[in-house]
Amino acid sequence: MSTGTILAIAIPVIVVLGAVVGFVSLRRRDVSGLGYLSRETRRRDEMAAASAGEAPPDDDAGAFGVSSEARELERSVALERRPPPVAVDEPELPQDWAPPPAAEVGVTRRQFLNRSSVLLMATGLGTFNAAMIAFLWPRPTTGFGSKIKIGTVDAVDEAIASGTPAENFSYFSEARSYIQPYPTDAATLENAEATYGGSVLEGMKLGYVALWQVCPHLGCKVPVCGSSQWFECPCHGSKYNRVGEKKSGPAPRGMDRFPVTIEDGSVFVDTGRVSQGPAIGIDTTGQGLEGPHCA
Repeated sequence: MSTGTILAIAIPVIVVLGAVVGFVSLRRRDVSGLGYLSRETRRRDEMAAASAGEAPPDDDAGAFGVSSEARELERSVALERRPPPVAVDEPELPQDWAPPPAAEVGVTRRQFLNRSSVLLMATGLGTFNAAMIAFLWPRPTTGFGSKIKIGTVDAVDEAIASGTPAENFSYFSEARSYIQPYPTDAATLENAEATYGGSVLEGMKLGYVALWQVCPHLGCKVPVCGSSQWFECPCHGSKYNRVGEKKSGPAPRGMDRFPVTIEDGSVFVDTGRVSQGPAIGIDTTGQGLEGPHCA
């Protein structure tokens, strides 16, 4: 590096350093005199105070020339500006807990839950026991729910032939059933054997079918329609042919039925044995609509 280059770099650096040193010195001088009164100013204040008959300022004035009296005044004013002390109440000591009187409490939550649990359990057990007793209770030997004699064969046939409001329909209140004639030709009995079985089929072979009066939909009593020659439920419109097989409506199946037997020339209906009606679409007799509907 040449001498000219060194000088070109050194001269500006020296100038900058000199400027910084001078600025710092002036700044320190200004700061050192800040807050202090000059001797001439203090002498002038003393002369003015003497001419006015006032006491000269204290020698122990601070860096800013503030006297002790001024400081005392300042302190008193500051004390006056302070808010008054707030009275704080003595905290109350916690008291020992004592249970309330039983007369005021009445029934506690624990007692209520315990009594509710016992009551629900007792109700459940009572219902279960009642159901078991009803299941094991012997069936009645007379009246509905037992095997009922509805009359001789001739009397039943006469009731069917003279039935109202339509012929071939007969209702026997003691059995709560319609005793209907069932065709005994070979073709109809063949259809019945493909659908029914047991004691219900045996009664059909004898020429009878006992239909429970209750509609399998919602339990309404199903009356006879003389014009259509069908059973027609007035509640929701379910319809069944003369032997209780479903033709239309919301019912889930045909009319339920009881076994029919003939003993010593008399017709018996066993109302204690209910057989569900045939499924939807079963039509063993082929009986169609014979007139306008009633429901």
